[in-house]
Amino acid sequence: MVCTDKTGTLTTGKMTVREIWSADTARLLYIAAACNDADLTGPTGDPTEIALLHAARATGVERPDIEHHNPRAAVNPFDSDRKRMSIQRADGKLYVKGAVDLLLPLCVAGAEGAASANARMAALGLRVLAMAEGASGDEAGLTLVGLAGLADPPRLDAIEAVAVARKAGLITVMITGDHPVTAHAIAREMGILRDGDDPAERVHARATPEQKLQIVRAWKQRGAVVAMTGDGVNDAPALREAHIGIAMGRSGTEVTREAADMVLADDNFSSIIDAIHEGRAIFDNIRKTLVYLLAGNAGELMVMLGASIAGLPLPLLPLQLLWVNLVTDGLPALALVMDPAVPDLLLEQPRPPQQPMLGRAEWLRIAAGGILQAVTCLSVFVVVLQSEGVLRARTLAFSTLVFGELFRAFTARSAQRGIWEVGLFTNRTLVAVVLCSTALQIAIHQTPAIRQRFGVGPLSLHDAATAMAVGAIPMALVETAKWLRRRR
Repeated sequence: MVCTDKTGTLTTGKMTVREIWSADTARLLYIAAACNDADLTGPTGDPTEIALLHAARATGVERPDIEHHNPRAAVNPFDSDRKRMSIQRADGKLYVKGAVDLLLPLCVAGAEGAASANARMAALGLRVLAMAEGASGDEAGLTLVGLAGLADPPRLDAIEAVAVARKAGLITVMITGDHPVTAHAIAREMGILRDGDDPAERVHARATPEQKLQIVRAWKQRGAVVAMTGDGVNDAPALREAHIGIAMGRSGTEVTREAADMVLADDNFSSIIDAIHEGRAIFDNIRKTLVYLLAGNAGELMVMLGASIAGLPLPLLPLQLLWVNLVTDGLPALALVMDPAVPDLLLEQPRPPQQPMLGRAEWLRIAAGGILQAVTCLSVFVVVLQSEGVLRARTLAFSTLVFGELFRAFTARSAQRGIWEVGLFTNRTLVAVVLCSTALQIAIHQTPAIRQRFGVGPLSLHDAATAMAVGAIPMALVETAKWLRRRR
C-alpha cells in the first residue's frame, strides 16, 4: 500500500484562488498578502501562499509594498497543530490566516454564515482558508474578513496511476491537511475513494506529522507493506518507520531526503507506480533466470549421474561442461535478466512478503526442465553409442544439450504464456545471444584444433539439424504443457 500526500504528488501543486466569500474582497486579499511568507520572485514558498499573492496582485496589492510601508513587528509562524499563522505589523493590527474550523472560534465578529460557506466550498473540493484581523497581538477577539477557496487541479496521469494501482491490488491512502469534506471530494475525484471503500482507511484529513507515524504503524501491524511519501522535516519519522520512505525531490527538505529510501525526482504519484512495476519486473526476471540456470544445471547433473549409474562412458567431458555453463547457460541468462517487463504485470496481485524467491511451482519447473533435458541428451548418447562409438555419441550428445539449453531460454521467459504470446523478438538481446552461441557451437566442430581440444568430432549439416530437432523437444513439451494449462 502507498500512503501519499496530496499537494504536488496527486495534484499539480499549482494552487489558484477559485472563490472568495467576503463582504470586502479587497481587504481579504490585503490580509492574504500581509500574512504571507511566499515571494512571487521565482516564485518561492508554499503553493497556497503563492496563489494568494497572485490573487492579491490582480487587485494591485503587492507584498513587497506592504513590507516597506507596513513592516512586521511580530510573527507567529504556521504550526501544524494550530493550523494557522499570524503577523503583527507596524500599524498595530494582527493579520491572521488559517484553517476555518480552528480560526472561527477565535472570531467575535464577521463569522455569520461562514460555516455554511465553508461547507459549500469544501464540498466542491476547494481548500478553504479563513482571513481575519485583530486589534492587538493576541490571537483572540478577531474579526473574520472572509474565506478564500483554492483549488489544486489533479494530475491526469496520477488519476490513471491510482486506477492502475487498484487493479494491481495496491491500496492508495491519501493523507492531507485539508478539511475532511475537501479531502473526501478530492479522493473521490482521484479514484482513491470509491463506493464500498472505508473513508476512514483511505483518506486522512487534517493529519499531523505525528498522525502520519501512527497511520504507518497501524498498517504495518495489519501486515501491509507500507510506502510513505513526505516532504517536510516533520515527515522524516514516518518515512523512517515505513518499509519504503519516499521523499519529494523538488519540494522535499534535505532532512526528508536523507531519511528516505527513495527520492521522487518529479514529485509525481505515477512515478511511484512506475517504480513498483519496475520492481516487479526485476523480481520476475531474477526468478525466471534462476529457474533457467538451475534447470540446466540439474539436467547436466542428471546426464552425468545417469551415465555413471548405467556404467556408460562419460557423455560429456569437463571442458564441454564448462562451455555449457559459461556460454550456453551464462549468456542467455544475462539476456533473461534484461527481459522487458510483461505488459500486464501490474494486473497480478501483490506477492506475499514471506513468499520465497523459488517456491513449489518454481522447483517443479526446475525438476521438469532438468529431467527433459537429461532424457533427450542421454537418449541421443545411448542410441549413437551403440551404433557409431563413443566419440560420435559424445559429439551429438554435446550439441543436443547445447541446442536444448538455447531453445529453452525462449520458453523460460514466461511460466504461463507461450513463446508467440510473449513475442519472439521482444527480447532481441536473447535472440542475438542464441544466434551467436549457435554459431560458436557449430564452429567448435568445424575447426580441427578446437574440435580436438573439446574432444568432439565433425558435425555435418544433417547432424546439426538432428541435434537441433532433438534439443527442441523439451521446449516443445513445455510449450504444450502451457497451452493445456490455459485450456483448463
